[in-house]
Amino acid sequence: MSCAGSYDRVATQWPEDRVAEQLCSVEAPEGEDSAPPDLLIVPVEAEEEDGRLVDPDDVDCVVEVVSPSSHSNGTKVKPSLHARWRIPLYPLIDPREGTAGVYWDPRGGQYRAHHDTVFGEEAVPPEPLKDVRIDTGVFPRRTG
Repeated sequence: MSCAGSYDRVATQWPEDRVAEQLCSVEAPEGEDSAPPDLLIVPVEAEEEDGRLVDPDDVDCVVEVVSPSSHSNGTKVKPSLHARWRIPLYPLIDPREGTAGVYWDPRGGQYRAHHDTVFGEEAVPPEPLKDVRIDTGVFPRRTG
């Protein structure tokens, strides 16, 4: 199973006033390395800006599909960075475990709230995307 298939399944589940960007990254604060997410969800207006880096204040959420070669990067390192940069939502899809989590309320470099689901259940983010229902039943499980 390719991670690209999971990206496509996530990218199509957002409202029309949002866009999923795969080739953009959150602009890291000065002196910090960037941590490009698998998908960046931004309002359509932010997509119209030039450049590959997006101001953290313009980002609704970053989405990570955990890869087998960098499990701790997706589940430990990136959530901490994105929380520190105040990204409101962090959906985390783990094909190996068959789970999807939505993390929110970034404070002090950590997400203080989260809701976990298993593939087949809907993941429901809070504001600003509370009306979105992420259909986790479309994600394939990775074995091995």
